[in-house]
Amino acid sequence: MPSFFKLQKNKKFGYTPRYYNERKERLDNLKKQYSEEETTAEQRMRGKFKRPTKTTMPGLFSGATLRTFFILGILVLVVYYLLKKYQLI
Repeated sequence: MPSFFKLQKNKKFGYTPRYYNERKERLDNLKKQYSEEETTAEQRMRGKFKRPTKTTMPGLFSGATLRTFFILGILVLVVYYLLKKYQLI
């Protein structure tokens, strides 16, 4: 039957399920890691006892902390100015 309107057809997609074995994947990754790594036991131990760097331990004046202190300081100054202006101090 002819029609004036073009009807959209249903959209199709191709889904092919895959089998995933998490245990096998983890074992393969460990095998690959240790086969590529040709180091002695002493070198492996040194890597585990490295001192933490600044990236792992942010200091007192990191970006977020410094910004917070700056904003807090500005708020304290504004409140002090307003109290002084209206002679409440």
